[in-house]
Amino acid sequence: MINMNPRNTQSGAVLIVVLVMLVLLTLVGTWAIRGSINSLKISTNAQAQVLLQQTSDSVFFTLENKTDDELAFTNMRIGDGMLNYTLRPENKGKELVFCIRGETTDNFIGSRLASVVYWDGSTIKNSEMGKNGFCKVTRLNDFLSGRNAVMIQVTVRAASNDRDWEHMMDGDDKESSKSSGIQKVVITATSILPNLSDSSSSDINDCLTNYTSFEDDISQNTTVTDCLASNNVPYSTQEMEYTMKTVRAS
Repeated sequence: MINMNPRNTQSGAVLIVVLVMLVLLTLVGTWAIRGSINSLKISTNAQAQVLLQQTSDSVFFTLENKTDDELAFTNMRIGDGMLNYTLRPENKGKELVFCIRGETTDNFIGSRLASVVYWDGSTIKNSEMGKNGFCKVTRLNDFLSGRNAVMIQVTVRAASNDRDWEHMMDGDDKESSKSSGIQKVVITATSILPNLSDSSSSDINDCLTNYTSFEDDISQNTTVTDCLASNNVPYSTQEMEYTMKTVRAS
């Protein structure tokens, strides 16, 4: 005869129930943590995009306010001014590059603060005016503030004149017209949050230094934003085309 102890049987059943409850609580806790992490990531991404967009917007606000000042605009159109360099015929296809540094009083004071990048066939050229104008993640002064969070790089280039006819009167001929040509520039502002990326500093610096912001018709190149996207670097790029007004004589 086998004697069964009901007390031992009940103790075993309680242990199984407790273990099942612990497993369920662990699963629920894991799901809750994962949900919180995903929500945090979504919130962080949303905040990052807003910050990057506002930072890019600030570039255009600054430039538009600067060009509203006749003296400042005139200085940009003469000498080593950023617009004077960009609109010279020999610099067609070249981009003037500025890193917007928080400690610099006027980041657009002249082309001497900039670098130049352009495509020569399928070869990138970026050392014609040195490389100090490009932003570098490893250079703390290149960030907008002491928090070393946001970095913004601005490029300026002459716009294509393929649509010069849009400024002409009906019946005017582009070839025989004696009117002065309309000068236009394209300004691109690219802001990034390098600390939110797993990419190395050298890879991010390579994106900012070895590519143009536009796709060249001949080289069919990768752009700065293409490179940043492939390296999972949070960025915001905005591009504006401006028609140059005539410099008023003093």
